[in-house]
Amino acid sequence: MEIYDQENIVRKRSVLERKLYYRDLLNKAETIKESDTLGIQTVSDIGDILSQANILNSEVDIEERVGNADETLLDCLVVSSASGILMKWIEAVDVFAATYDSTEFVGKIISHVKQDDNDGMKAEDILKLLDHAREIIPNVPKYNSIYGSYNLDNLPERKEKVKKQRAPKERLEKKEPEKIVNLDKEEEGIEEIVKFLFEVLVEAYSKNNESPVNYYDYIIDTDSYSKTIENMFYFAFLVRDGKAHFDLDNSGTPLIRPMSKKELKLFRDKGGKNTQIISCINMDLYNKYNKEGLLQKHRKKHKLSQK
Repeated sequence: MEIYDQENIVRKRSVLERKLYYRDLLNKAETIKESDTLGIQTVSDIGDILSQANILNSEVDIEERVGNADETLLDCLVVSSASGILMKWIEAVDVFAATYDSTEFVGKIISHVKQDDNDGMKAEDILKLLDHAREIIPNVPKYNSIYGSYNLDNLPERKEKVKKQRAPKERLEKKEPEKIVNLDKEEEGIEEIVKFLFEVLVEAYSKNNESPVNYYDYIIDTDSYSKTIENMFYFAFLVRDGKAHFDLDNSGTPLIRPMSKKELKLFRDKGGKNTQIISCINMDLYNKYNKEGLLQKHRKKHKLSQK
């Protein structure tokens, strides 16, 4: 299979195409590894493999990468295999690995400047290194000031800095942290609402000849959609605490009924767990109900009795 350069890519590859390219790169890396050659061409080939893998990786965003775990694995295998070959190549290279020996260096300098190999080194022999030294030590560039040279007898007077007076900062009064409302009161409020919902459910269940009650007939509030959502929210606490049972009939209609303590204990002894599930209702379904719900009726009845 031919691997194209990034400049020749005119369209984004599909997932299958990228996987095939990754497999081709992996096979190429395995072939290099099996050949056991550690020349410069090996490094060049590995660099080409990593470059092609990087091109393939750049075609995929992070969201698409998450959904294709096998492609991510292929990418990792290619990079890992190529890196392993490079590590093996680096360990085998010993160019410039010899340590510096100062004695050997001095000996080579002496043999270079001596006039006769049989004579000892003379003081003037060291002058032969001047030409080399001039090439090594950089020349200081010439510098001419744009404003000319300083006249030491006529130096400019130093001006005193005028201290600016800062305006006094306004003192900010520290405000007392707002007092946290007691969360126990909020919990007590929720318990009262849940208790009210349970009492209404028990009464409705009893009036219905101890048969399950239609869930929507129970929670719908025709005066307020938000109140309906609120009823659904608080009813979830009844299910969580094991005080209400939620089920669907054969037609998919949700039915609810109260649960006795005996029934709850038997349910939990068998390994059952109560889960708080909040259902939802859209506006189309809400608008189909024109009949006042059970909770709505009891609230209105309660308000009239208080007047």
